[in-house]
Amino acid sequence: MQLTSLLEEAQGAAPDRRILFRDQIAPFGTRAIEGVQPWLTSDVLAAFAVRVILRVGQQGEPVAAAKALRAARRRVPSRVLGDVEWALTSLRLAAREAADAAKALATPAATAPAATAPARAVLDRPRYSPVPRRHR
Repeated sequence: MQLTSLLEEAQGAAPDRRILFRDQIAPFGTRAIEGVQPWLTSDVLAAFAVRVILRVGQQGEPVAAAKALRAARRRVPSRVLGDVEWALTSLRLAAREAADAAKALATPAATAPAATAPARAVLDRPRYSPVPRRHR
């Protein structure tokens, strides 16, 4: 289906059915963001536009989505501003998790001798208990 027809159907859909179009629109990437950006000023369509932009960011265009959402802060109705902040936080969290996963894959695993050296030092220490012993 064409992006323009999906946008038209989403715009005309009942509010409880509109969300069904989000996952059909989002794969169009930056074109989807451009298509829903005019809706960010609408009282009726702004929350849906935020969710489409967030989904585009989650599906591979996080920079474009974050840029669009940051710019939207000044234009969205006040009741949707919380949705914009939530979407930006979600994108930041996803980016942080992706960076952590990449870092974990890039970090070499510890070798066996180095991993056992600290454990050996602990085992060689005398064992003292902070609890006094009772002598019989």
